[in-house]
Amino acid sequence: MPGVIVAVFYLIVIVLGILSMGFQLLGSRLLNPHFGSSIIVWAWLISTFLAAFSLGSLLGGWISSLPAPRRFRLQLAAATGAVLTLAFTAAFGRGVLDAIEIRFENVSTALLVSCLGLFFVPVTMLSCFGPQCVQFLAARGTKPGAASGVIYGISTVGNIAGVMLTAFVLLPNIKVSSLLYVWLGVAITALAGLLTLLRRAEAGNAAPAAASSPVTPPR
Repeated sequence: MPGVIVAVFYLIVIVLGILSMGFQLLGSRLLNPHFGSSIIVWAWLISTFLAAFSLGSLLGGWISSLPAPRRFRLQLAAATGAVLTLAFTAAFGRGVLDAIEIRFENVSTALLVSCLGLFFVPVTMLSCFGPQCVQFLAARGTKPGAASGVIYGISTVGNIAGVMLTAFVLLPNIKVSSLLYVWLGVAITALAGLLTLLRRAEAGNAAPAAASSPVTPPR
């Protein structure tokens, strides 16, 4: 059973990697009818995702250091934020871009507002689970350095798979509007599974600690 749990955990890490980088390609196609696909568009898009990866990692590291009850509440809040903002982009992304294109004459300003409004928050929320996945492995006995290497190595494999799968299989055959809802459904499933594993791991760590705590006899 522990082997199955770890296998499911690694699969979820790969799926989150696929979601993050695949979402970048979906974002480029979402922006294309409004702003084209020039180097300026890609510069803003890539910079937005990198900033989200950075902030998400910092946020996830902070959440990992919190006491268990508060940590789980914030994990749940981050997962909810990721799902809600992905749903917003899927449902209202086209309309938002229509309004931004009309409102802002400067292309860079319009792209900044578009990328921050549609992509920054969901990618930040997804990225914050990276450090928490490292903590999950470390709590199971893997040395922190090795745990970090495994998680970010596997996540990068997911990133590569996300780019290739989205570019060569999904986008040529499925509309962007439909793929955004696919991304939403996969994110809900992956995050629900990850939260369950993190919660179970925390409960498992608490049980031995409670068992080993000395009991003060009544007076």
